[in-house]
Amino acid sequence: MTARIGDHIQHQRLLQDVATTRARMHRTQTAVASGKTSQRFDEIADRAALLLAARQDRTMVEARIRRNEELLGRLRAMDGAVASLSDIAERARVLVLRRLEPGTGDALPLDTEVEAMLEQVQAELNQEFGGVYVFAGSRTDAPPVALPDPPPTTADSSLYYQGDEVTLTASVDAGVELRYGVTAADPAFARLIGSLGAAREAHLSGDEDGLRNALSGLTLAIEEIADLRGEIGANMSRLEGIVDAQRGEQTYLQEVVSRIEDTDVPEALTSLARDQMLLEAAFVTISRMARLTLSEYLR
Repeated sequence: MTARIGDHIQHQRLLQDVATTRARMHRTQTAVASGKTSQRFDEIADRAALLLAARQDRTMVEARIRRNEELLGRLRAMDGAVASLSDIAERARVLVLRRLEPGTGDALPLDTEVEAMLEQVQAELNQEFGGVYVFAGSRTDAPPVALPDPPPTTADSSLYYQGDEVTLTASVDAGVELRYGVTAADPAFARLIGSLGAAREAHLSGDEDGLRNALSGLTLAIEEIADLRGEIGANMSRLEGIVDAQRGEQTYLQEVVSRIEDTDVPEALTSLARDQMLLEAAFVTISRMARLTLSEYLR
């Protein structure tokens, strides 16, 4: 049978369209199955540079968030310990006041109470977070406080502190350094320990002037510990704000990456259905062209 050149060209175009459609369907099916729009960078050459940059920035931000969350945990451990020390100082002040009451104060076992409180102080100042002693300066691998027996009666941290004087800093964001270190040698802690020791000694010797001096020391320690806790709280608040901003940046970068590399499944399925219809229509056309008779052709 004689065939026109135009029919032959049309037939070849149809076959080419079929091949193109089938290849596109295969890519779409792969994208749906894998969840990724492409398997190679050359398939998204116009967006590959943006994708790589967004991935790198996301990784950097995620690393900062992890470090900052660990630092937040350390600050919270510090804050909890300082809050407990404040409670101890308040309780000690009340006990010393009771000890100074005429007639009944002598019966108060202040020495026993103070010894128990000093054990709590030592435990709080030896607080750990993530295997790190948070009040030890840069010597974070060993407990910073070892109270002697009898306990100190003056605000002298050298009598109990075994850490160093390094004030810790951390890089919490691009160009942002945070000074957050508080050591167990801080004057507020030294005053608390010295005042507790002085109260114990004055109680045992019946020295009321010594008890009053210890009471003054405890009152001042309460104020200093409150100031210290305020500084820790300010650092926590600042760091929480930085982490919140970094989480927002992380979300934005994840959306950029997702828009480039993640498959939009509803859209992909719609495209797949459309290509399936085109493919079926092409097959029907090819089949009809193959059965075309001369009389049909002449019509």
